[in-house]
Amino acid sequence: MKWENDTSCQHFIPQVEQRFNAINPQARNDKQKIYQFEIVNREALELRLVSLKGNKIINNLAYQDLFSFDVGLDNKFRHNFEDAFQNYESQIKTHTDNLIHKLEIGQSVNEEVVNLFCAKLLNFTRNPFSIHKVLNTFGSLTNFVPAMPEYQKIFERVLTGRKPHQEHLCAQFGITDAEYQKWLGMLFMLALPSGEGEMNMLESIVKGMFVSKEQEICVLVSLYSEASCLLSDRASSTNTDRAGVDGFDFNLCSKAFIRYLFADIDAIAPKHAPPDYLESYKDALNRQPLPRTIKLYCEKNNEELLKGFNRNVIYQSHSHVYCSVKSFLV
Repeated sequence: MKWENDTSCQHFIPQVEQRFNAINPQARNDKQKIYQFEIVNREALELRLVSLKGNKIINNLAYQDLFSFDVGLDNKFRHNFEDAFQNYESQIKTHTDNLIHKLEIGQSVNEEVVNLFCAKLLNFTRNPFSIHKVLNTFGSLTNFVPAMPEYQKIFERVLTGRKPHQEHLCAQFGITDAEYQKWLGMLFMLALPSGEGEMNMLESIVKGMFVSKEQEICVLVSLYSEASCLLSDRASSTNTDRAGVDGFDFNLCSKAFIRYLFADIDAIAPKHAPPDYLESYKDALNRQPLPRTIKLYCEKNNEELLKGFNRNVIYQSHSHVYCSVKSFLV
């Protein structure tokens, strides 16, 4: 994998995802824009449009050297994760377009559902506004050292490389130097081969979630003809606080969002369900290949679902939300 390049303006929400929510999607890439709204009062869902003209996507939701772990003395070249991220960003448009098209003609979308979750989960891990939460979830990866010598050398650069931007970014995000370095180390470990074929650590984690016999998986795709979905500056939001259930909401495009629910079978099972029945059910799930059969629901023009999605985005975003239009349902 290539680690060195000259890219300094580094997006933490990929441009491809922002372009799915562009004001002017038919324009050239360097001309495309998106509306930005400042969260004035999240409890009251009060927002302020930042600019009537919108923000240029090419420079939006990005920071200088956010993911750079070793910058040359001339500041021209740096080691970072741009190449590792690009592997997923290049597939997002294809998977999103295929998902929506296949739903329209009634084909299976299991492959798209799994691949999109992997890409969206990466966006969660690389979001600077969620560093503390990310480290609580994946930070233990940095307790390990890569087994292969070539990766050990890069990992050492991740931890000790020249980072003239570090002090500014840490102040910006309210984190310590140690937390920033641990976050970069975690991102590096997620990109390394896991030992399961050609999968990296991130892909193995996602595979584990989709084949676990301990969980039931449900996915909802909500599509709209006119109304618009918000995009969070945190890249995702949660849709439940129920014990034993993990919920993830992601913007797919201005006219669609996707919801994932991973429910612990023991937590959601009826109180008096026979233990033998539960074990048999789990074993049946465990025998299904990846991607296993997923309970998929598709809704069209359900405004109540959209209002709930948009409200969650506003309430859980760091400071801004984004949209293709100036007015939307909440």
